Amino acid sequence: MLTQSDIEFIKANRAEITQNRTDSITLVRMVAGEPDPYTGEPTVGESTELIDVIWKEYSTVANGERSVINGVELIAGDVQVTFELTVDLLNVIRIEKNDVNYSIVTVDEKGLGEVNRRECVVRRLT
Repeated sequence: MLTQSDIEFIKANRAEITQNRTDSITLVRMVAGEPDPYTGEPTVGESTELIDVIWKEYSTVANGERSVINGVELIAGDVQVTFELTVDLLNVIRIEKNDVNYSIVTVDEKGLGEVNRRECVVRRLT
């Protein structure tokens, strides 16, 4: 059984564990804009944020095997993305990596002893 000191040790060493395994992506969020000058209705805009994540493409889909994660069947091009717990995923409308857009399909909180990251399945947008 993990003790509280074990959990603290794991959390403290997370940066070292993920070192040299990260890729940069852009999170695109929907944000409230200025009211329309004629109608007064709120407008919607986008904001971007560059962050580092662990990006892992699934190989089982390419082999023709059927894989399901959180009740979602993986399709070719799906990717597992691991976000630090500090990354806010609220209002994220898409993820951009190498000029390719992806949408978040599933979010699963993971950790040993307590949650320390979010693992997501992202799917390429057409």
